Amino acid sequence: MALDLHRKNEFKKSKKSYEEIIKDIVTDDFPLNPLQLVGELSFDDPMTLEEIDKMPRSDVQEFYKDASIFITGGTGFMGKMLIEKLSRSCPHLKHIYLLIRNKKGKDVNERIDAIFDDRLFMRLKHERPKFYHKISAIAGDASLPGLGISHRDRQTLAENVNIVFHAAATIRFDEHIRTAININVLGTREIINLAKEMTNLKACMYVSTAYANCVHSEIDEKFYEAPYNYNGVISLVTSANNDKKLENITPSLTAGWPNTYTFTKALAEDLAKHEAVGLPLGIFRPSVVISTYNEPVRGWIDNVYGPIGMIVGVGAGVLHTHHCDVTKVVDLVPVDLVVNALICSAYKVSKTIPTIESNPPIFNYVSSKQNPISLENFFDIIKKYGLPNWPTINAVWYYSFLPTNNPYLYSLLFLLFHTIPGYFLDFLCQITGRKPMLTNIYKKMKKANAALSFFANNQWEFNDNNTSTLWKDMSELDKKIFFFDIKEMSWDYYARACAIGLRLYLVKDDIHTIKNARIKWEKLRKAHLLLKTIVAIIFIRICWFIVSICFN
Repeated sequence: MALDLHRKNEFKKSKKSYEEIIKDIVTDDFPLNPLQLVGELSFDDPMTLEEIDKMPRSDVQEFYKDASIFITGGTGFMGKMLIEKLSRSCPHLKHIYLLIRNKKGKDVNERIDAIFDDRLFMRLKHERPKFYHKISAIAGDASLPGLGISHRDRQTLAENVNIVFHAAATIRFDEHIRTAININVLGTREIINLAKEMTNLKACMYVSTAYANCVHSEIDEKFYEAPYNYNGVISLVTSANNDKKLENITPSLTAGWPNTYTFTKALAEDLAKHEAVGLPLGIFRPSVVISTYNEPVRGWIDNVYGPIGMIVGVGAGVLHTHHCDVTKVVDLVPVDLVVNALICSAYKVSKTIPTIESNPPIFNYVSSKQNPISLENFFDIIKKYGLPNWPTINAVWYYSFLPTNNPYLYSLLFLLFHTIPGYFLDFLCQITGRKPMLTNIYKKMKKANAALSFFANNQWEFNDNNTSTLWKDMSELDKKIFFFDIKEMSWDYYARACAIGLRLYLVKDDIHTIKNARIKWEKLRKAHLLLKTIVAIIFIRICWFIVSICFN
């Protein structure tokens, strides 16, 4: 059903049929079917619960049987993946409650409908067509006191929920300190307070980040001393009336931490350690979360944060330089493996008896310990399988990328490759009646580069013993259903579908444009070679002129 709907949508966008489109793009030079590559042609047949009952159930699936789950951050990148995986692989769960706030004139029910319009849920709709009635929205906001939940909804959650996944957070690095405190720290306190009211709670998972303690070069699965007393910071921020003054003191307040995101995550971990005593709480710390490795489709992502944003910019011919050390190992983890590990860590936490003396277990989910890859190698394999196979029709120039970790050289390259061309092309747009965009894009890119510079030029040593033990202790059936063994993950396999996934799911450039995109890409390649030749000739002439003057 989902595949049929996809084909109908494609037919609406193009005058050609699905078969004609595939014939155009699957050739001797390009023998891969993009939909087959990402897995949209290999969904299992639909199954009823009665049919599923006849199949063996794993330990983790048994844990989630008849469980009611409360998820915050369900509209986000990881949240959507978590909903999809639980609904598809744990079909006997009782109910999923999603904390959703009203936004942009849409109420929570409209927003929950919009979530399932994402192609991420195509497989779920096909294989488990009756999943939807098990999911409902709870109107609220993680930044508000009491999560902004009504008394009736709070009572419903307290009486029914068995498992909590708290993934709501503001992940903007340059977020105002007040907003970051309200969501990342106070929101975590409100979740803990609600969890204390739940009469049948089995596990409460707080999704932190592997970089919450990034001031340390080596990061173990343990709690670290917080930068300040969290109560003191909360009191300072909430009592301040002037946002501008708060903004001015933020650099001194977060001293050592590169941004308000990691700073508030460190505070939230300390808060959880002290205020969740007695609760079956676990801390889950993923590193940089990237597109899917294998399921429900390959290469799915819905944001441009981190290295993925760089790949999109480079592939579109917009990004030509970046301030980063490409020789450093970059810690990347695919979102489907992250969510599988999170689901299994909740099962593990439920088996641990919390005491006043013991700290909540912490799970670092990272790749650099067991399966490292440098940023340079990561870009190389994405380029190998991405171009010229799957260029975007929206490309403005051919692939040309020269990163550097020298800040002075970076400033010069940014001026030559971004600032000057941006102003020139925007001027041409203005005189031809089109909307200028590049100058603003490059200003945003420079700001994003500054925010990422700390992470792009440093490297950390992570420990993941708890996560490794979790994997080793799982049954063979659970390992198959909830695969997250980062050591066995293949970066080459990941890269094969990454570029086409970005094209389909992030850029939303569907397959009917691939043929024209390849033609355009070849024209851009020739234009790029011509420009390089002209620049080389001009440079040689200038050098010859200077040499001639010197000899004369």
